[in-house]
Amino acid sequence: MSWMDDGAFDMRILSDGSDRSDHSAQVLLHLACGNTDDYMLTKTDVQRIKRECNRILKELEADK
Repeated sequence: MSWMDDGAFDMRILSDGSDRSDHSAQVLLHLACGNTDDYMLTKTDVQRIKRECNRILKELEADK
């Protein structure tokens, strides 16, 4: 089972109906030691993460 399937990684949209913050997403990482890290992300943060993931995937495909 992968770390995403067992709930160790969770990413969700924050939508409480208000514009009180520019943070629109939350990432939760549940670590093996029992700790949980919580990251608040803006839309720009999510776009940058997506861009980096796509870059790495492209490199991995080129290495085949």
